[in-house]
Amino acid sequence: MTYTPSNKVPDRYRDAFVKAVQEWQKSDPSVQAQRGGCPLEFVEPSTCRVTVSFFGTTYVVEHPTARVWTQETGKMPSYGLQTLFLHYLLTADGRPLSGEWVSFRELPDGLFYQQAFRQRSLLPLEGKFGHNRLAFEKAAMALGGEKLDMAESSFRFYALPRVPLAALLWTGDEEFPPAVQILFDASAGGYLPTEDLAMVGGVLSGSLLRYEEKP
Repeated sequence: MTYTPSNKVPDRYRDAFVKAVQEWQKSDPSVQAQRGGCPLEFVEPSTCRVTVSFFGTTYVVEHPTARVWTQETGKMPSYGLQTLFLHYLLTADGRPLSGEWVSFRELPDGLFYQQAFRQRSLLPLEGKFGHNRLAFEKAAMALGGEKLDMAESSFRFYALPRVPLAALLWTGDEEFPPAVQILFDASAGGYLPTEDLAMVGGVLSGSLLRYEEKP
């Protein structure tokens, strides 16, 4: 099956999206769904649907069409997210979680993206929550974070079924500036390329930043 991309695909995603679609069409979805910890259902003998949970929202990825939609609404997510889900299913090698948290720079090729990741995902969090631990904790819990015993305050989130992240906060004082870290399980490289893990961390950061407590 030859895939012809829609004109709606933004140029910045086009090459990666088309390549991911073509690889997905050639893949064994049963194997990849199992490796990624995702349920699979055949709707026809040659058509199946894989459900992928992303920060608590469930999406459907169809094979071999590569159509992607939100399970609850039926709406198509952004091409960036579609590419991310395809990359997750294609990259997943089924390795167990290590239980060891590592920083972004410790991921494969993480040093290459570290500066951009810090600028886009960490510094904005330090600016908003660096002197307000309570606001950080309210935002994290509202997003489904599970409390961890690290740093001054920390929470675990499941971005994808086998890609947990941890957000850590140290509030500032007269002697030390505030600091925020987003950590990944050491197994993360077996589920997504590092560039995509940067995107996942950015989604978590953006969600925390956008949280507003209801009156």
